[in-house]
Amino acid sequence: MYRPTGPANLPHDVWTLIVGRTAAQSVRDLCSLRMSCTTARNAGEEDFVYRCANIPIWDQRWWSVSPMHQPGRNFLARCKQSGHLEVLFRSAVSDLFLGGCRFAGMETMHVVVAHGHPAAQYTVAMMLMLRDDAESKNKGLQTFRGLEAAGALTNCKLVFCGVVQGTWRHLRRLPRLNAENQVCSSHACPSRGNMGAIYRHQRYGRRWDVNDSDGGAAHIPYVHCRADYELILFVHLFD
Repeated sequence: MYRPTGPANLPHDVWTLIVGRTAAQSVRDLCSLRMSCTTARNAGEEDFVYRCANIPIWDQRWWSVSPMHQPGRNFLARCKQSGHLEVLFRSAVSDLFLGGCRFAGMETMHVVVAHGHPAAQYTVAMMLMLRDDAESKNKGLQTFRGLEAAGALTNCKLVFCGVVQGTWRHLRRLPRLNAENQVCSSHACPSRGNMGAIYRHQRYGRRWDVNDSDGGAAHIPYVHCRADYELILFVHLFD
């Protein structure tokens, strides 16, 4: 008995994988593929496809603010609904630091952290270590140590910086860094209180950039002081 073997007769799961791979390459290619046939359009409605979508940060930023891009906003809303971690992370950063709703931003950020997103973990760790109470600082420090051990700090800074940079400066909510309330609380520590001077030397003396791995902190032997140094780097990501 003859059985049709054309692309339209492939199983739905196979079509979903094909459309998902296309979405991971380009949203424009995804739109073109979905318009090619009913089977592709139906597969393109799966949450898996929206989670795979590769959305450049500039497109997401433009779709979010332009009144001419309602289809783009609808697409972003669908990506959020599906659990697209990168879209959720960018949205949370915008809410927390770029003029949105802080409560909603914190809720979203914790959802992304729960899925193991390193840049979200980095962001929450920095926010915790900026607080005044020792319990929050210790929780943030534990996350910081895990990211440092995994060699993930540089990439986390780049991802975070990619969301913040390119926005209007007057929209940015600068985190407060209290020089008197440091992560390192040991008065016997020889490097305590010197992180600002080390930062200025590394950045202005050696022309450090965020791409330069640890930013010059590798020689600091004490993890609490490295955390204080990282907080300075975090605040200056908003410059």
